[in-house]
Amino acid sequence: MTSTNTMPAVDPSGMKAGATARDRREAKGRRRRILRVVAATLAVVLVLGGGGVAWWVTSETDALSSQVTAAKRLMETSDGKVAKQTTRVGLSAQIAEANSVLDESVLTRLTTGTADARQSLGAATDAVEGSMVEFGRDEVEAARKSLVAAQGQAEKVYAATEGLGVDDGTRERLQSALDSMATADAAASTSVDGEDLAALEQAVNDLSTNRSVVTVATTALVDAQDAITCPAPDQTWDPDSGKVPESALAEIPWAPTHFVRADVLDSLVKLDEAYQKAFGEHLTINSSYRSYKSQASIYDPSSPIAAPPGCSNHGLALAVDIGGGVETFGTEQYEWLKDNAETYSWTHPAFAEPDGRVPEPWHWESVLARSGA
Repeated sequence: MTSTNTMPAVDPSGMKAGATARDRREAKGRRRRILRVVAATLAVVLVLGGGGVAWWVTSETDALSSQVTAAKRLMETSDGKVAKQTTRVGLSAQIAEANSVLDESVLTRLTTGTADARQSLGAATDAVEGSMVEFGRDEVEAARKSLVAAQGQAEKVYAATEGLGVDDGTRERLQSALDSMATADAAASTSVDGEDLAALEQAVNDLSTNRSVVTVATTALVDAQDAITCPAPDQTWDPDSGKVPESALAEIPWAPTHFVRADVLDSLVKLDEAYQKAFGEHLTINSSYRSYKSQASIYDPSSPIAAPPGCSNHGLALAVDIGGGVETFGTEQYEWLKDNAETYSWTHPAFAEPDGRVPEPWHWESVLARSGA
C-alpha cells in the first residue's frame, strides 16, 4: 500500500492552516520588527559607510529647522495683520508638525525624509503672507476712504470761506495740504496693486499723516472764519449752515412750510404727539430751517437776536422757534417743554435761558446741534 506524505496547508502570509488569530497577530508583529531591524541596519551601514548620505540627512534637517525659525518669526510679525485668522492657525499647526519631525531620530528622518513637512510648512507660510498682503490692501483702501472724507470737508470749507475775510495764508495752507494729499493718494493707488508689504504699510502711514495734516488745516480755517464771522463765544461758524441739501431735509407734517433735518424729524414728531396729549394742539412752529440767504436777510449786526449768517443752528436745520404760549418764560406750555423736551431729544440751550446771552424762550434745538449756536 502506497503512503502519501501530506504537507500542512500554508496561507499566503506563511502561517499554517488553522492558525489562530493570535498566532497571526504575533507573526505580523515579528515581521514588522524584522523589517525595522533591517531598515535600521541598512541605515547604519549607509550612514557609517557613506558621508554623502550623512550630509544629506543633516542638510535636510537644517533646511527644515531654518524654515521653522522663519515661520515662527512670521507668526510674530503677522499678529493682527492678516485678513483671515485661519491662516495663522494653519501655520501654527504646521510649525508643531515640523517640530515633531525634527524631534524624531536620525534614522527615522532618513527613512521618512522631511520633504512632506517642508512642503506643508511652505504652503502654510505662503497662505499667511498672502493674507497679510490682503490685509495691507484693505488697510490702504480704508485709509483712502478716510482721506476722501477729510478731503470733501476741506474742499467745502475752502470754497465756503472764499471772500469772507480770512487771511490768504490760512487758506493757502489748506490748499497746500490738499495738494500733498492728492500726491499721497496717487502713490497709494500704485502700492495697492502690488504685494510689497512694506510699501503697503508705508502707504497707510502716508495717507494717515496727510489726513491729519488736512484735518488740522481745515480746523484752522474754520476757527479763523469763526473768529471773523461769529462774535459770540457760544456761536460756531459752519460751512453747511444755510446750505443743507434738500435731500437731507424733511417737511414738518403739521407745519408744511417748515423743514428740519430728516434725521431729527422723528424725535420732533414724538415730542409734538406728547405735547398734543397735554394741550390738545400741535406745537406752533414759527421758524425752522433757514437758508444762507434767509439768514443774511434777517441778520442785524446791532441786535443779538439773530446769529450772523453761517453761525446759526437754524441754518443746519437743527433748531425751531415755537409759539403758542411757549414764547413766554413761565407759561404752562414753556414749563412743560422744559420738563419734557429732552425726553424726546430736544433742549433749550443755555444762551436762550432767562439769564443767558440772548433770552429766547421760543428757541429749541435738537440735542444733535452744537450748544448755543
